[in-house]
Amino acid sequence: MTLVRCCPVVAALLLILCNPGCGHGAAAEPLLLIHNMDVDCKVTSRFARTAIVVEIENRLNSSHEAVFDVELPKTAFITNFSMTIDGVTTVGAVKRKAEADEQYGRAVSRGQNAGLVQSIGRKMENFKISVNVGARVMAVFKLTYEELLKRCQGAYQLQMRVQPKQLVENFQITVDIREPQGIRFVNAFGGFLTNELMDSVQVDHRGNKAHVVFKPTLEQQRKCPACSETILDGDFVIKYDVNRETSAGNIQIVNGYFVHYFAPSVLKRVPKNVVFVIDCSLSMRGRKMKQTYEAFIKILTDLPEDDHFGIMKFNDRVVKWNQALVKATPDNIQSAKEFMGKIKAQAGTDINSALLSAAKMLKDGREGDILPEISASSVIFLSDGDPTLGETNINTIMKNVKEAAAGVTTLYSLGFGADVDYSFLEKMSLENGGLARRIYLDSDSALQLQDFYKEVANPVLLDVTLRYPNLPISGLTQNSFRYYYQDTEIVVAGHIDSNSIDVLVAEVEAQGVTDPFSVRVEADIKEDAESRTEQKYIFGDFTERLWAYLTIEQLLTKRISADGELKENSTEKALYLSLKYNFVTPLTSMVITTSEEGDPKTIVAKKPKEENVQDVTSPSLYALSPFARTVARRRQWRKPSHVDCSSSHLLISVATVPEKICFGISEPQDAIINLFHNADRGITLNGKLAGDKSGFDKVGLVHKKKMASMEVTAENITVTRGQDTQVYSWKFAAQGLRVAKKEGDKVVVSLESGLKVFISLAKPPDHLKLFVESKRRDSNYTIGLVSQVTSDNDIIITFSDISFHGRTLPSFRSCSCDLTSFGVKNQGCCVSVTVESEDLTVGAANIVEDLFDVPPA
Repeated sequence: MTLVRCCPVVAALLLILCNPGCGHGAAAEPLLLIHNMDVDCKVTSRFARTAIVVEIENRLNSSHEAVFDVELPKTAFITNFSMTIDGVTTVGAVKRKAEADEQYGRAVSRGQNAGLVQSIGRKMENFKISVNVGARVMAVFKLTYEELLKRCQGAYQLQMRVQPKQLVENFQITVDIREPQGIRFVNAFGGFLTNELMDSVQVDHRGNKAHVVFKPTLEQQRKCPACSETILDGDFVIKYDVNRETSAGNIQIVNGYFVHYFAPSVLKRVPKNVVFVIDCSLSMRGRKMKQTYEAFIKILTDLPEDDHFGIMKFNDRVVKWNQALVKATPDNIQSAKEFMGKIKAQAGTDINSALLSAAKMLKDGREGDILPEISASSVIFLSDGDPTLGETNINTIMKNVKEAAAGVTTLYSLGFGADVDYSFLEKMSLENGGLARRIYLDSDSALQLQDFYKEVANPVLLDVTLRYPNLPISGLTQNSFRYYYQDTEIVVAGHIDSNSIDVLVAEVEAQGVTDPFSVRVEADIKEDAESRTEQKYIFGDFTERLWAYLTIEQLLTKRISADGELKENSTEKALYLSLKYNFVTPLTSMVITTSEEGDPKTIVAKKPKEENVQDVTSPSLYALSPFARTVARRRQWRKPSHVDCSSSHLLISVATVPEKICFGISEPQDAIINLFHNADRGITLNGKLAGDKSGFDKVGLVHKKKMASMEVTAENITVTRGQDTQVYSWKFAAQGLRVAKKEGDKVVVSLESGLKVFISLAKPPDHLKLFVESKRRDSNYTIGLVSQVTSDNDIIITFSDISFHGRTLPSFRSCSCDLTSFGVKNQGCCVSVTVESEDLTVGAANIVEDLFDVPPA
């Protein structure tokens, strides 16, 4: 597997150092002045080291808070951070993650000021630190991080988010690139660059060197001649590539460490066999399904005619566009587009059946001689949820898929949205030679899907192996790959364990589209080392640090799909190298301890995980050890305040917990929620959300066995039995359906023994409020949002969240709750939580199309 995350280097600098009027006119002046902002990036043979230095001055006669806020690429490792305030320098120390968590927890428990530096976004993660700067004091911040640049679609890219938030006296970005193969092209551009600002960008490209400087003057930074608002707000991007030829690649050797880069220039494309497996369960409704359709229409249009492809849509069952893979002829492409146009989101999610069917289709294609003998096979799997039907145990699913895909296909998983179980998709994909990628819910989701497919669309070599015969080499990184894709690059590194070796020989063997591929290259170790030493611009240990970076990255990837002793060994080696080379990785953290006017402050910088893509505020609770998390929650807890549940849709009382639960449902206006469904009794309860999102416009009850229904609105109660329909006013008693009747000012529905729903009319505005009372502890019904809650005997309520069926949601707890809008007179303790309907889906989905629809089994 040669595909790596195609992620540019991203650095962004944001300093929030101004008063409320900062940036909105000539009179506004920043409270803290940025004298210098310098970003210096040195790229040596694809390995980038970036240092960001910011110098600020507090010109006030009182102390003020300064915020140093930097965004850096997800694939980068922070290696150093320091800050100098009033002549005192504080340096961050890289420690084991557990040790850093304990130090943070101790600081919190002692009542000391503490914080965490961690958040994650689409392409970057955030390093943010706030410190108090004394009156008339200078402060200097410096952050350094390193990364191996990955070649993507024929270029390396550095992308720097520029957001200083104020005019900067001396602002400069400097990038020096050194590539021994020679630089083929280098471009610098940015979305915020005007014609005048482009004059401040200098690109000097000569042979194997490139020097880029962006140094706008104060006048060039202004949005208008008299403005104090800066125009610097956007991305500054540099793209480049090196000269290439069809050979075994280029080798760099420094201090005994070598790096081998392999990316031949022109090779014929290998035909591809791909099965697209598309989740069309109910949770994919709306924009997700629309964007999936848009993306795949474009992907299908671009399929080469010598490729074979198949399409499967799945929810509670698998539906194939065609029973076997077919060539991408114009007629087949058109038919596939028509199939995609008819996909509708409904029912649950049977992932196991879908993936096994895809692997079988590829296996049958091989055995039936439908597919070319020399071709690359893959499954592109798109889903936004967890398995809810069929086989739902993820360990069993992974085992089944691994057995079915062995020797048959590579699996690439695309997780749609933030709620998907990304760790499950990632491990399953890595076990089957592929990778997982998150698709973010945004206006460009379709483009994200297309861009990913471009990365795997053009395999040119199969079964690639890089060998170094008859050499004493240790610490060799991955040197065998299933595919090499056009416009990417394979990088292998290692250490030569003998000083007596004069020549390093590298051989590359693979399978091309028609013939075996075999090339060889030799590198003179002594001559190569001398030439590198003479080149002053190279930081001398770059090959060793590149080797360490690549080794750690691969060990961290290996431990995701490994178990037992292999996982422990990978973790131990990655941790050792992270500490030795001072890298902040998922196994380490950077601890920064400062003293602000006698108040110690402990800050921990972590490497956030992809599973949690939402921004994390400081302090973060979910990144801490259990001990530190508990302490932090207690520290956050305050005296309970009054809670008004009138903005919630449901009030639920469950026998297993003392607090009542106020539920707000975050779904579009007019969405119809399935609240309860008991197939054995034939009873279904649905509710249509009110426009003000604080109750229901309508509630629909279906009694299938009695062929009867009841519709409750703010105006009246309508009961239908067969062909007979009776309409009742709220003022008068209604003849119910045996399971539902009017009692005083409420409609009472008995869903099952011990489970009742009380429907009240709230005025104003006129809408319905539902109070659910569950007195049983052994309900087995989990279809419907109400059923999800009442069937869970292990609801966990903490200071700041609530957990159902293993899913944790943020909440607020109080013992002074106003429950009167639900017809409950007493106050008491409650927990307030807002959910999307999918948040609690463990069985069928909770959205239905009609008020009297029965959800699919």
